[in-house]
Amino acid sequence: MNERKLKKPPLKESAAIVIAAFGTTTSGKLAYERFDQRIREEFQEKKIVWAYTSEIVRQKMGLPSLQQAFATIEAEGYRKAIVQPLHIFPATEYNELSELCYKYPNIRVVMGETLLHRWQFVHEVLKIVEADFLPVGEGVNLLVAHGTPMCADPANIIYQGLYTYLPQKYENVFLATVDGMPDREVALKNLPRAKRVRLLPFMYLAGIHVEKDLLGPSASFKTALEALGFETDWPVVTNGNERLVKALGLYDEVWQCFVERIKRALTLMQYF
Repeated sequence: MNERKLKKPPLKESAAIVIAAFGTTTSGKLAYERFDQRIREEFQEKKIVWAYTSEIVRQKMGLPSLQQAFATIEAEGYRKAIVQPLHIFPATEYNELSELCYKYPNIRVVMGETLLHRWQFVHEVLKIVEADFLPVGEGVNLLVAHGTPMCADPANIIYQGLYTYLPQKYENVFLATVDGMPDREVALKNLPRAKRVRLLPFMYLAGIHVEKDLLGPSASFKTALEALGFETDWPVVTNGNERLVKALGLYDEVWQCFVERIKRALTLMQYF
């Protein structure tokens, strides 16, 4: 009896693209949906899959992990992949994701850089976001980033750099973090007196941190500012009948920044 050989898909020469996101169960997922449309328009010939790093979100939503995304593309014959995280800062989570990528045995990976991986990128992103800043004389702007509870996290140097740099560049723009330094207490203590404060999420999407920590009904930036006598507002975008808080993932120009990160990684793949 003749043996039947196991049929395998032909190996692909090109690299697949894996978008690695934390994930969310909130309406902030619109930022993912719109970016997905953008990259599929830009990379029409590429295999594109998503992976989610939050175990809680994966369990609630039935979404794939990075390992499952790799298994999917490997089964289709891919042996190379660009992994583009939607991280804002090159922090501990980015480094952990990188380690996980390079441990997967059968896929050669090039990691894309974060949104603020280089100071050049910081200037580019601030130029994008400044369109939503209150002008000097109309109030102050408070960028609120996620932050990190880890003292040794490499992103701390960027948080501290921005904390110092922003008011020097813009006069009425300041930085705070939800879960690190500068914390809310320090940031609010050092805000100049003004009638109005605009809260701008310096995060990819307006998820639970925005709903609870920035704008929640208790123990939030909004309630703390209003207790100090400030009026508060924040930039919004319209999606049908919804008005959503405008985080970084809802700026068209930020999508393009991530497209450029992917293009750079694809170029690097040709040499490694």
